[in-house]
Amino acid sequence: MFTFSKCSIEGCHSFASGLSSTCFHHSREKEKLLEDLLRKKDEEKAIRNVSFVNAEFEGIDFDDVYIGFSNFAFSTFRSCTFNNARLVSNFFDFAVFENCILKDMEARYNTFSGSMIITSDFSGSNLILSSFMGIDCYGSSFNHTDLYFSNFSLSKLINSSFEDTNLKRCSFRSALLRSVSFKYSNPEEAFFRSLNV
Repeated sequence: MFTFSKCSIEGCHSFASGLSSTCFHHSREKEKLLEDLLRKKDEEKAIRNVSFVNAEFEGIDFDDVYIGFSNFAFSTFRSCTFNNARLVSNFFDFAVFENCILKDMEARYNTFSGSMIITSDFSGSNLILSSFMGIDCYGSSFNHTDLYFSNFSLSKLINSSFEDTNLKRCSFRSALLRSVSFKYSNPEEAFFRSLNV
């Protein structure tokens, strides 16, 4: 998991960024920290054990990158790509994904709970055992994905598509579904108690 070292600022209980002694919020050089993170991504094709809460990423290419055991809660991703990325055990709680392309990812044990997903494309990805609980999702695609044992309970899904998708043991309990397509999928193997309004 990301570093369990606490921020060096007295009274702060947040975790350090993993690239400095302070949390991202208390860093006096946020731009340099982000530059260091992206340089590490480019050099190693990997991001591990970092905590960048409430960071902003725009137009960043995360294609083919391994992202593991990291915390990006409350962060914003605009027009970023994650094609063929590998995501393992990360926190994207209450993050924003806007106009992002996340195709053909291998993603397991991630949490996107409370996030906002806007006109983004997860097509062809394996999103196994991941939590999308309570997300707001608009105009996005989960076509041709494997959502085995993932959770969309209490979510708002509008004008989005789950076509030709494995929904086995996927939960949509108490989700609001409006103009959502499950064509060629197996909704009979998912859990629904939808609001459908």
